[in-house]
Amino acid sequence: MKKVLVGVLAVLLIILVGIGGYIYRIIDALSNVDGLIAGNNPVAWDEDPEDFGIPEEAPLEGDTKVINILLLGTDRRNRNENGRSDAIMIATVDKKNGQLKLASVMRDLYVPIPDRRDNRINAAYSFGGPMLAMKTINQNFNLDITRYVSVDFFGLEEIINAIGGVEIDVKQKEIKHINSVITQLNELDKQKRKSPHLTQAGVQTLDGKQAVAYSRIRKVGDGDSERTERQRRVMIQMFNKMKSINPMKLPDLVASLIPYTDTNIPVSDIISLGTSVLTMKDKKIYQYRVPAKNTYKSQTIRGMAVYVPDLDTNTKLLHDFLYNKVTE
Repeated sequence: MKKVLVGVLAVLLIILVGIGGYIYRIIDALSNVDGLIAGNNPVAWDEDPEDFGIPEEAPLEGDTKVINILLLGTDRRNRNENGRSDAIMIATVDKKNGQLKLASVMRDLYVPIPDRRDNRINAAYSFGGPMLAMKTINQNFNLDITRYVSVDFFGLEEIINAIGGVEIDVKQKEIKHINSVITQLNELDKQKRKSPHLTQAGVQTLDGKQAVAYSRIRKVGDGDSERTERQRRVMIQMFNKMKSINPMKLPDLVASLIPYTDTNIPVSDIISLGTSVLTMKDKKIYQYRVPAKNTYKSQTIRGMAVYVPDLDTNTKLLHDFLYNKVTE
């Protein structure tokens, strides 16, 4: 079994939540796994910053004390393809202001992709994996991202099932759309594991397939904008669920989930990030979305329904969120 450096669950848990002294037990367990390497789309950690597409004027981590990590949820059907990154988020450990942040990037954003034609931003991952995805984000929003974590929806399903599901308040109008995606996921499941359709609205525990289906629907509510809210909601509920798990069981749980994820974050960085989180008094996760309201136009280009953003305005607003203290 091919082992990746560290699973998305471990990364997100340690970076965005923290679990006291048990964090070191988890890191120790991961460090003892033989042959730790990056995942199926590895990015060498010693790459030149220019290879990540970092603009010369981008705020640098060493100066800002703000660490940004690209989180990618892909729609690939098998391990031999990249797929598209249907979920794109920037997880931020703001050590300067002592805050944790999560910003979604809408997948239909129409932007320049390095060495390619302008396209939806989620196409970057399908063209060139996490490296091109990072380059695209960096060059369009003047950032210095060099770390990533990616998971496909089959891996996310396994992770959510392993923690016992997530609690979500499902709206009545969402049910038929969720069930439609559940049917699709059931058909794609080679192990023939079926998840039941939802039958009622309200707060309920969703299993892996149900939660993935919930995070993928967009033909209800405010389209892709509301879908990014659902994706962040699932992510935050995963964090909350982890808090209820016996910390003594976490190392084995994390080790069992490693094969479902890809990342290039070294264990040493996980320790550093975890320490930063543990010293933060503010454990709230502040949220944002790109593009901001009234800063883009809906257009049809080459037959694609896309959002054409005012990149200058959105870059300024995103930087304000990432690098300054959030008060709302």
